[in-house]
Amino acid sequence: MPTLKEWLAAEDIPVPRFASMIKRTPEAVRRYINGDRIPDRDTMPLIVRETRGAVTPNDFFGIEDAA
Repeated sequence: MPTLKEWLAAEDIPVPRFASMIKRTPEAVRRYINGDRIPDRDTMPLIVRETRGAVTPNDFFGIEDAA
């Protein structure tokens, strides 16, 4: 699973555009990317939806799928 930063780079989506997609500020998205803030329970589903499930809550906590 990619991090939000990796996903944005792979999809060639600038931070301001993604921020607009999830109705958050670019600064908030930068903080999610840098690990300075973990998205809240209202924001997390927006990130999952806009990344089509590529970025999950586990990615913000460093939890890997146990398979």
